[in-house]
Amino acid sequence: MVKRWAGEIAARILKEEGVEVMFGMVGGHIQSFQDFAYREGIDVFQVHHEQAGVYAADAYARITKKPGVCFGTAGPGMLNMVSAIHMAYMARTPLVCFFGGHKIMEQHRGTLQEASAEEVCRSITKWTVRVTNPNQIGFYIRKAFRDAMAYPPGPVGIELPLDTFNWEPINDEEQIAYLPGKWREERSPRTAGDPELVQKAMVQILEAERPLIIAGEGVHWSDAGESLESFVEKTGVPFNLRRLARGAIREDHSLAIDGSARKKLIKDADLIVLMGLQVGYFENFGNWDTKAKFIQINEHYGDILPTLPTDIEIVGNIKTILEQMLNGLEKEKIPRDKVEASYNHIANLKEDLLAKKKNNLAELYETRPIHPGVLGKEVSEFLPEDTTIVLDSFTASAFLTDQIVATRSGQILDSGLSGGIGHGIGMGIGVNVARPDSPVFVMMGDGGIGIGGGDIETAVRYGLPVVYMIYNDSTLCAGIEDYCYGKDFRVLGPNAKGGFNFTQDIRYDQMFAPLGCHVEHVTEPEQIKPALKRAFESGKTAVINVIGTKHVFHPLYHTIHAKEMFWHLPADEVEEPVRKRHHEGYYKQFH
Repeated sequence: MVKRWAGEIAARILKEEGVEVMFGMVGGHIQSFQDFAYREGIDVFQVHHEQAGVYAADAYARITKKPGVCFGTAGPGMLNMVSAIHMAYMARTPLVCFFGGHKIMEQHRGTLQEASAEEVCRSITKWTVRVTNPNQIGFYIRKAFRDAMAYPPGPVGIELPLDTFNWEPINDEEQIAYLPGKWREERSPRTAGDPELVQKAMVQILEAERPLIIAGEGVHWSDAGESLESFVEKTGVPFNLRRLARGAIREDHSLAIDGSARKKLIKDADLIVLMGLQVGYFENFGNWDTKAKFIQINEHYGDILPTLPTDIEIVGNIKTILEQMLNGLEKEKIPRDKVEASYNHIANLKEDLLAKKKNNLAELYETRPIHPGVLGKEVSEFLPEDTTIVLDSFTASAFLTDQIVATRSGQILDSGLSGGIGHGIGMGIGVNVARPDSPVFVMMGDGGIGIGGGDIETAVRYGLPVVYMIYNDSTLCAGIEDYCYGKDFRVLGPNAKGGFNFTQDIRYDQMFAPLGCHVEHVTEPEQIKPALKRAFESGKTAVINVIGTKHVFHPLYHTIHAKEMFWHLPADEVEEPVRKRHHEGYYKQFH
C-alpha cells in the first residue's frame, strides 16, 4: 500500500479535477495543502488579504465557467474570506473554498485560531464541511466540484483540521467513496424543457404583438448566446441582457436594448419572456409597471417567480430550450412584416435615446472636478472591444455601466447582490489569469481602494497588466451630504467631523508608484483617453488617479430606497432637497 499525506492526496485530486490555478494566503494550518499543490504543478497565487484570493477565484470562475479554487488558514484566515464568499454566493459563482482548521484534539481547550467554518459559512455556501477523517477527503473534494456547478452554481467549503491532515501519512487506497483518475464528463447533462410547454411558449411569442425577452445569468452559464441570437433574429423579438449575460449577444445588435429603454418596453409589452434570470432587488422583485403576461424559463425551479402573472413556466437548460424552440420555428410561418416592423421600432427608439444622451452629456464637460458621466463616456469610447471590465465604484460604475457596449458573455463583472466594495483588485487579478491575452480594466472608487488596495502589489508581483482606474471623489457615497445633510451638516451636527469625506484629493498614483506600477494623474476630461492609452501600452499593472466631483447624486437616491435609508431624518430636511433637485433637473440628464 502507498502511504501519502492527506494534503498530498487532496492536491492530487485537485489536479484530477482539472485545477490549474488557486488563489489564497498562506498560513500554518493550510500550508501543507498549498505546498503539495505547488508540487502538482498548480499555479498558486499568493495574495495579501484572503478576501482578494476569493475575489480572484470568483472572477476566474465566472469567465472560465468552472469552479474557482481559493484557500485561507484557520480562524482569521477563514473569517477574512467571508465577505468575498458572500459575494460569490449572492452572484451564484461556483467556488471550492479550502480552510485551514484548528486541531481536533485541542478543540474547546483554548487552541490557536479556533473557529468553526461549518457554522460561520452555513448561510453563504451551499455547504461547508469539517473533514475529521482524512480518508474522506477524496469524496468531499469530488462532491464539492460537482455541487459547486450544479445549477444554480455557488460556493462550497472544506475545512482541513491541522492534526487530521498533518498527523501521519495514510494509505492512499483507503479513501472512502472515491474513484481515482479523471473519469467524469466536463459538464453535467443538459436537461430539456417539457416539449409541449416549449412549443406553446414559442407559439405565444410569435403571436404576441409587443413581445420582449429579458435574459440573465442562465444564458451565460449554459453558453446560450448563439442560440438566443438566432432565435431573436428569426422572430424579431427585442431583448435586454442582464448581469453576466451582457454581451452574450453583442449589445450593439439591432434588437438589443439597454437600461434606458427597458422601462418603456416593459410598460408597452403584451408578453415578457424571462429567460435564465433571477428576478430580485435589481428588478424591483418583478414589480414592473406593465399589463403584460409572462413566460418564465429557468434552469432551477426556485428561480420561477410566483408573484408574476405567468402563463407558462419551463424548467430546463436555457441553451437546450432555445434549441428546442429553434427546431420548432422550422414548422411555423413567421410573419416577416411584423419582424421587420420590430426592427424598425427598436432602431427609432434607440436613435431617440442616443440623441438625448449625447445632448445631456455634452453639458457636463464643463463640470469641475470631472463628472462621472463624462468619465464614463471617455472610458467607454476608448476601451478596446475585448476588454473585460470590473465595476467597483459606487458612483463611477453607475455612470459607466450603461455606456459600455458588451460584446461577449462574462465581459462585465461586479459585486452583484452583495453590494460590496473592494472586490475590484482581486477580481482584476482573476480576470487576467483567466484571460491573459485580453485587456483588463477595473473601475475603482476611493472607498474600494482603501479596502483592497494592498493587493495591487500582488498584480505587480505576478506581472499582471491590469489597469486600475480610481474615481477619486474624496468621499463615500457621492452626493449623500448634499442630498439630505447639506454642506454645512445641519442635520448631522458638528460631531460629524467631515461626515462621509476622506482626505481631499489623495494622490493614489504617487502611493502606488513605488510598487512598480505605471501611474497617471488626471484632472481634466481631455487627459482621460491619453492616460488610458499609456496605461494599456505600458504592459504593467497601472493605476490611474482621476479627481472627480463629490457633488453628483447617485441614481440610487432617486428611488424609493432613499426614503427607506433616510426615514430617521426630519421630513423637511429630506423631502425638500429631493423635490428641489428633482425639479431642477439634477438627475434627469441620465434617465
